[in-house]
Amino acid sequence: MKKHPISIIALCLGFVFFSGAVLAKEPLAKERNRSHIELDPENTGTYTGSPGKDNYIANCSPCHGIAGKADGPLSDSLGQGIKARKLSDAKLMSTRTDEFLFKVTKFGGASEGFSESMPDWQYTFTDKEIKQIVQYLRESICKCKYKP
Repeated sequence: MKKHPISIIALCLGFVFFSGAVLAKEPLAKERNRSHIELDPENTGTYTGSPGKDNYIANCSPCHGIAGKADGPLSDSLGQGIKARKLSDAKLMSTRTDEFLFKVTKFGGASEGFSESMPDWQYTFTDKEIKQIVQYLRESICKCKYKP
């Protein structure tokens, strides 16, 4: 049987590249997960980040802004006359129940008579994650509670 050195070299190189790509995914995945971890001031390694905060910043802040001032980079591109809600407005937000905020987040703006520009997040977030976003809004953005 005649051996083909080029075939053997190509097979070996393919194995090296493939195994390198597979091995490279693990450290990258771990690093990506670490990017949202905040350490406590004493740097003991305790997670102090908020899943609600992480999800808000990644998905809500493009329209509502990091601080909830309706100044995100996409806030001016929602459509003619449509502006993102100013979630930092404690007076407005204290008139909204947590259940209402949950529904608007889960089912989108149109579900509650608002603009369709506010997408539904029901296929992106679990109910628990939506509740965490609402909790983050209450504790860190509007710093308010519902007042009937």
